[in-house]
Amino acid sequence: MINISDPSMKRFIENLHKAIERKVKNLSAASYDEYIMGNRVIKVFCEDKGSGPRQCAEIMNSRYKTNLDNEDIIKILKSNRLSYQQKRAELLNWAEDTVDAFAKALESRKQKDFDDYLALRNKVIHTRDDDRYKIQERIACLMLYVKHPELDSGTDADTIEKFGNVYMKHFLYDASDFLKNICVKPKNGGKSDKKDSQQDKIELLENMLNRSDMLLKDLQDEFDARIKESHQDDLVEFFSRLNSEKYGCILDEVLNARNGVRQLRKEKVQLPPEIGGLFILIERFAQFIRDSEINPILKPGVVKDMRLEEVESCDYEGSPFLNTTEVKRVKVLSPGWIYKNKDVQISRPRLKEVISD
Repeated sequence: MINISDPSMKRFIENLHKAIERKVKNLSAASYDEYIMGNRVIKVFCEDKGSGPRQCAEIMNSRYKTNLDNEDIIKILKSNRLSYQQKRAELLNWAEDTVDAFAKALESRKQKDFDDYLALRNKVIHTRDDDRYKIQERIACLMLYVKHPELDSGTDADTIEKFGNVYMKHFLYDASDFLKNICVKPKNGGKSDKKDSQQDKIELLENMLNRSDMLLKDLQDEFDARIKESHQDDLVEFFSRLNSEKYGCILDEVLNARNGVRQLRKEKVQLPPEIGGLFILIERFAQFIRDSEINPILKPGVVKDMRLEEVESCDYEGSPFLNTTEVKRVKVLSPGWIYKNKDVQISRPRLKEVISD
């Protein structure tokens, strides 16, 4: 618990509040509605890093009167590239360590502690595709108010739920500037006179001006990324329809047919020349799918042991799991498909429990 009775701490909290107010003025309801649900889900995981989608859904429904199930939570996690538990844990651990370092520097007001915090804040966590997680700072900001609600002036924790990656990043940098003013001592050995105070204000204003320029650039980059994502969404929608039951799960059938043809050739089975063109068509269609960076998630037909956590992201047919540690033997009926960065799912794997005689 940070001591907020100190006058300088009160000014610090007021600075945080003003920074949030400045940013929220630029938002419209249409721009932030999409972020609120995702941020609330992330906050639940900040509170308990070991939570699963099912537990998260229960908390969300109880706290915010939503009507979510574990599938809805998985979709939200996927849209934020947080669906892989190991990477999600890495990000949450980083955010917690960063917030702990922030609080330590805020209490000690030592330059060394500020430098330690800064080193953690600047650490880059990479996605499975070796990209930088743009959501890093967003998780850290949410973690800050989860772990230290005493820094909330009354509405700040709720207000930042409206922020996306860009505004969260710049709020965290604003908070870092305010922290720096508390921790970094003046060069004259710590004497606090009027001149030093004016210089601090000038430096803070310069940082805010530079940050505004960075914010505009980041917002433009985010806009460009959204345009790119819209094209990606069209591609995903196309392949999702191809693999829907309405069209006979074409992706699955192409994969099965290609594997079947290759097995026949491996066994040197003589095939009628009249259907040779069909096999060429199957291979070319399979190549088109690969070139579009659409890949199967699981191997079709394989039988494997799985726990509830693994099955929750699939369409499962079988008896219910009694607990999270129970293991069931299942057969992969449909492999499921993903696009490019492995977090965009075209279709879910279909599994069926294997019942032993």
